[in-house]
Amino acid sequence: MANTYNKVQIHEALELLNEIAAGEESELKDMIADRYDALKGFVAAMGATVQRDVGHAYRAGKEKVQAAACQVDDHVHANPWAYIGGSAAVGLLVGFLISRGRR
Repeated sequence: MANTYNKVQIHEALELLNEIAAGEESELKDMIADRYDALKGFVAAMGATVQRDVGHAYRAGKEKVQAAACQVDDHVHANPWAYIGGSAAVGLLVGFLISRGRR
């Protein structure tokens, strides 16, 4: 009996909610449209902000990479034999490790 009573109450509550929702459907649609427009404006503003911030970060990173590349280039031109010898040593080490791994 208790289960039937609960089912009846739930059914009546759902019917009441359906009646209320049907009567206020236009108000609900207007409210959702207003919220959607506000959210759309917010997302558009955030997109512009994010795009601007990413652009600044990209330019700053690009400048740092270019500066580091110039420093490396200057250092290599100042000491070419040290880099040639280092590259040869690394090449020999890699070749030795590769040949040893095949055995």
